[in-house]
Amino acid sequence: MNNRHHLSRYTLGVSALALAVAMIAPVRHASAQDSAAAQVVLDQVTLNADAATTEGTGSYATQKASITRGPETLKDVPQTVSVMTQQVLQDQNLTTMSDAMRKAPGIVVTQGEGGETSFYARGFQIKNYQVDGLGTSYDSTYTPDFEMAIYDRLEILRGAEGLFSGAGEPGGTLNLVRKRPTDQLRSSFASSVGSWNNHRVEADIGGPLGLDGRLRGRMVGVWQDRDFFYKPSEEEKHVLYGVLEYDLTPSTLLTGGVAYQHLQGNRWQSGLPTYTDGSQIGLPRDVALTVDWARRNETIRETYLSLEHDFNSDWRLKASAMRQRFDYDYLRLNTNGPVDPATGSFGQPTMFSENNGNHSDVVDLNLTGRFDAWGRDYNLVVGADWRRSYGKQIRYNVSPNSLPGDFGIGDFPGLVLPEPEVTTRDHGWPAWGAKQMGIYGKLDMEVTDRLKATVGGRYGRYDFSTIYEFYDADGNLLTRNTDGGWSDTGIFTPYAALSYELTPDWTAYGSVTEIFKPQANLIGAGNTPLDPITGRNYELGIKGEVMDGALNVAAAVYHIKRKGEGFRDPSLPDDGSPCCYLPSGEITSRGIDLEVSGEVQPGWQIMAAYSYNHNKNDADGVAYHELTPKHMFKLWTDYDLTGAWSKWTLGGGVTVKSAQANSGTYWLRVDDQWTRPEFQIRQGGYAIWDAHAKYRIDDQWSLDLNVNNLFDKTYYSTIGTPGGGNWYGEPRSASLTLRGTF
Repeated sequence: MNNRHHLSRYTLGVSALALAVAMIAPVRHASAQDSAAAQVVLDQVTLNADAATTEGTGSYATQKASITRGPETLKDVPQTVSVMTQQVLQDQNLTTMSDAMRKAPGIVVTQGEGGETSFYARGFQIKNYQVDGLGTSYDSTYTPDFEMAIYDRLEILRGAEGLFSGAGEPGGTLNLVRKRPTDQLRSSFASSVGSWNNHRVEADIGGPLGLDGRLRGRMVGVWQDRDFFYKPSEEEKHVLYGVLEYDLTPSTLLTGGVAYQHLQGNRWQSGLPTYTDGSQIGLPRDVALTVDWARRNETIRETYLSLEHDFNSDWRLKASAMRQRFDYDYLRLNTNGPVDPATGSFGQPTMFSENNGNHSDVVDLNLTGRFDAWGRDYNLVVGADWRRSYGKQIRYNVSPNSLPGDFGIGDFPGLVLPEPEVTTRDHGWPAWGAKQMGIYGKLDMEVTDRLKATVGGRYGRYDFSTIYEFYDADGNLLTRNTDGGWSDTGIFTPYAALSYELTPDWTAYGSVTEIFKPQANLIGAGNTPLDPITGRNYELGIKGEVMDGALNVAAAVYHIKRKGEGFRDPSLPDDGSPCCYLPSGEITSRGIDLEVSGEVQPGWQIMAAYSYNHNKNDADGVAYHELTPKHMFKLWTDYDLTGAWSKWTLGGGVTVKSAQANSGTYWLRVDDQWTRPEFQIRQGGYAIWDAHAKYRIDDQWSLDLNVNNLFDKTYYSTIGTPGGGNWYGEPRSASLTLRGTF
């Protein structure tokens, strides 16, 4: 990228956004008395949002979460729930969902051979996503890496959660909660510069728009341009988010919004291969096995609408709908490892291009409330949802498909290859879609003054179909054939828990939760479809709110059973037919989760978590997900200095993981034939340290310095296969951010 053009765009972007914020909220020099008065005004600004909102609290703790159709007090949720509050995101400079998940308690983040990012908890992949409590599904290989500037917080529930999420894995559920308008005019601005030409600007403004404050709005914009620590790779991001709220009546709220996120650049997707014996090739961290014409573009478009009506202080009816369109396309070089240790050459490198994505729609209607019966309190949630997702995979013909000459790892970086021509669509590539619909309910019953029982369940169905589209040489659609598809119906997912109030601040609980994953496309004995895979989570725990709710403490032990995954009957020939399959035995996962978050003492915030996990396939005793370390510890803390140093905040953190491994089989192309050889790759434990310093210039402006990987540790953030997907962790980096709040 031309540096002059790059700096010009950056300067214009900063100037325009700064001017907009300044025009809306002009800054004046104030006396100490004026500053104190201004602080009082800011303290009176409230968010017209749910009670779980973390923005403006300055805390690492929150007492409520909305991931369970709440808001519900965290202490009263009989499962492990972690919340990455707005202050946590800001202090650690976590700008994307993948950034936040890397620092989140109990979470493992991996990156695949196609660049796709996956999240794991308790040894299982997290496949369930919510946005403002609305469940959405991704049937494509990739999931969006959402920009966190438009969200108030990230809520993470670990363990099986099929009650509101529907189909999925027992790893957990994520809920992204959007920022909402403020009751009074408020705006903010941030501009940062960082390692590898990382430039970022964001602006945020919200408040009443008219009708005596009954109409409120908010808008967030982000621009970012960055290089990566490896070459050649760069990326530019544009984000725009807008939301309106309107009080139809004093008890009826209408909310609607749109969000747009676009990424374009030359991001490396395949990761490093290994030598044929599984040993790492040891290239410098700044070398990417890609070329300058490779590209990857992503676009997320989102619209949503909700209507909430409070019948009284106890009962609320809410109807919500969301449409999300996630599209991405890429052109890339695939080096196709492993590497020959004698020559340094690859297997059979290829070039290819695809246009993929996932389109989803979801509608939810629920009623929440409380009532008294037989002298006891009861809380009820009942509702119904419908969701549809459509994944696509369109591969294009690339000319020339074969690569000229032979090359190896010594030719990177700087390998020069002619850019291929992307011509027409390859014929016969599938698109696939799924529909889920269900009714759900949960009842919290006060058995005694201290004992509460919770029962609930979901009854639903799941429909899946595959569509094949065929094109001619000019890319014109010839035919569209729909596979007969398959359905799983009458699926019941139970939920049960007991909670006991030890003291007003401490609660002990036990819960049994489930989730399912359909596989009726596999035919079993008697020519009947296989039953869904089920995941059941048994959990015992204790939660506390310490120091008048400023500090959250939680501890849990769990045992997960996942069973029923279909595998091909080994006594039959593998001819690609859907028959016949057998249900497998159990995958078990056991462990401990410990967490503390919030204010230890005035001005001292902390978020710390320890996780122990042991997962295995009971049939052979082999680990089910080796990339989940047995031991993992994450810590972040910030302390506001006092006295003459009161304008300073100092802090930092560490992520510690025990040894990890990856083994199994991988796809290897030899002489135009695909094979599945076995492999095993290991890595020892490591610790990554980060640091943070903040200086408050005045009541409105501050400077934040973040340094990641402080001691420049060399490690692999993900262990892949000999074919690829081995990713170095990011080297030491720094960013300086100027923030203003008005």
